Amino acid sequence: MCSWSRPAPAGPRRRARQAALLAFAVLPAACSDLGPGDGELADLPEGEAASAAQELALPFPIDERKSLLVTDVDIVSEFKLKDVFQQLIDQSGAPGLTPLALFQRFIDTNRSDATGIFADVPHCDEVLGNTDDIYPPFDPGSVGGPVPIEQQVQTGSRNGWPIFCPRPIGIDATRDPFTDLTAGHAYTATTLANRFDLAPPDGADCGEYRIVFARRSGAFSGVQRHFIIFEARLPNPNPSLGRQACRPVVEFWQNLSDPAKSPATRASELKAFYFDGLPGFEPVIHIDHYGNAPGPNHGHVRTNEFTFFPSASQAANTTWSLREFRVTHGTSSAPSLSIVPSFVDDNPAAKLFSPAASSDPRVSSFQGIVFPSLVNRLAAADDINRFAYGSSLPDELNAGESLATPFNNNYLNAFDSGGSLKSTIQSSLTSMGSDLTPEQVVARAQSLSCAGCHEPLDRDGSTPTFDVGVPGTPFPDTLGFTHTSEKTESIDGTTRQRFIISGALTGVFLPFRKRVMEEFLLGDPILGFEKPNAWTASRSVQWQHTGRVKEGVASLEFRPLAAGATLTSASFSTAGFTPVGDKIKIELFVPTIQANPSAVGTVEVRLSIPSAGISNLSAGSVDLTSLPRGTFSTVVFPALPASAVSALNAAPSDVQLKFVFNVAINSTTINAGPYYLDNVRFEN
Repeated sequence: MCSWSRPAPAGPRRRARQAALLAFAVLPAACSDLGPGDGELADLPEGEAASAAQELALPFPIDERKSLLVTDVDIVSEFKLKDVFQQLIDQSGAPGLTPLALFQRFIDTNRSDATGIFADVPHCDEVLGNTDDIYPPFDPGSVGGPVPIEQQVQTGSRNGWPIFCPRPIGIDATRDPFTDLTAGHAYTATTLANRFDLAPPDGADCGEYRIVFARRSGAFSGVQRHFIIFEARLPNPNPSLGRQACRPVVEFWQNLSDPAKSPATRASELKAFYFDGLPGFEPVIHIDHYGNAPGPNHGHVRTNEFTFFPSASQAANTTWSLREFRVTHGTSSAPSLSIVPSFVDDNPAAKLFSPAASSDPRVSSFQGIVFPSLVNRLAAADDINRFAYGSSLPDELNAGESLATPFNNNYLNAFDSGGSLKSTIQSSLTSMGSDLTPEQVVARAQSLSCAGCHEPLDRDGSTPTFDVGVPGTPFPDTLGFTHTSEKTESIDGTTRQRFIISGALTGVFLPFRKRVMEEFLLGDPILGFEKPNAWTASRSVQWQHTGRVKEGVASLEFRPLAAGATLTSASFSTAGFTPVGDKIKIELFVPTIQANPSAVGTVEVRLSIPSAGISNLSAGSVDLTSLPRGTFSTVVFPALPASAVSALNAAPSDVQLKFVFNVAINSTTINAGPYYLDNVRFEN
């Protein structure tokens, strides 16, 4: 029990978390090292308790630097940029195309038409920028020193929004990065990223899997940095099974944490996963996984660039630019392959947040319709990892690039006094009982942009006060415009090296992604509300929600419309849960706004097991009036009789739960919820 190093068979690994909690609680304190108390798991904070228990239920703990973000030099060095390009070319069947030609054409998009190398490449100024769309407007007095005009004003345009053109990295369109791999203009892989947490609740795909390549010059020059990030969406081979069809992918990444595996073994397995694919799955590196079909969930290639090549006629580059590209290809009868510029998904242009009057229909649509419809989802999350819009922005609102400097991507700076948009946001916050301010909601939107994630800046350009409204959790530190570095550090004091990553990754993002993996491997999709349409509503309406969540990636948003509103689960099996405890527990969010704050009402749970002759057996009722409002509480239903516990431990497959809400409503029902439910379990 102290070492827990032997693998467990698949069945016990997937048992409910409460069995592991119970096992962990009886560990002697000297072995578990739980602190000065009696050593019980209850002494640990909730997140640590769950993590400790899950590590016991899995054959070995998930190592974040092996199973979520791999930067070990001896592993990522097996991935070559040339090989990625060659695989895409081979899949496309494009005749005569070489990795060098594909790379140079891709980089040439950063040049202007006047200086471009390839006439048929979409250069950055093939559509001129509209200076009226630049926000904030360029002020010559704000520029210190001789800054070239192309860095003063965004002269190009992408998706109808201005971009800086040309970009200095365009010089590499004349260079060969593949012959001399030690050259400053060559590229080295620094990072392999597992983003299963991006797999949608309905399992439309199995998440995103990334490779980051960095220009080698960034290791010794802070002004010659360029990253190329391949972000592939991996299709679900059996979408009818939802996220459960993705289990082999999750188990593949989990098994990389096996302490018995050498770095060479992990490198070989990762290379096969990316280039060949798991049985039944396409390889990660595939021409259809990088945006050939447009849309936010079809993958893309991104760049993060800050390069300065000094010459007599050019002053220092002043902008960090993050851009997005799509890999497009032809057909078998007319094969082709290109990496073409696109807009940056879910990155609204800064001008859209400005309160200044505008005749631009995009601004009026964004401020009057689009953004107000997104406020509820943005405000609902109490975890930085769960910030999201909930639905994709209309394409025409997405900026052509995302700028970390200067203020061209600073939504807070554009929002300023807020105007009518501020009033609209505040109205939405008030109606949902939220204590957030409109500025905090806009800051959350900014954090979702490329630049906002890489370098979150407050309205005046400072970072320490970037307030997203999560108590005690300021937005975490990056490495300054990046989350991964071209520089390395020792791995646990050994001679092995790995590329450095940001504190935001180690302290905030990776622990969350690890938890998503653990909860997927150990949880039940019905009881965790992870499976769409697994619950049916009566006298109520329901939606799956990915913001207010206690476990996994989704909860159930539930709005009672009448007394006796019910939620009924699909039938499920307890085969993986045994031994089943004598209490039913659930995480329940009680809304702040109530029709009758002094008498909210009750929630009851009922159990049915037709094969055991049990129908609508009440397992207890809980009064909601005394529960905290505007937060999740653990609700315990303690009245599960011994006969029902015995029936559940026989592992029937026709178990069904029903939650009955007898809560106060009013004539408009506007104040009757919504409630949020998550993580049902049976516990002792």
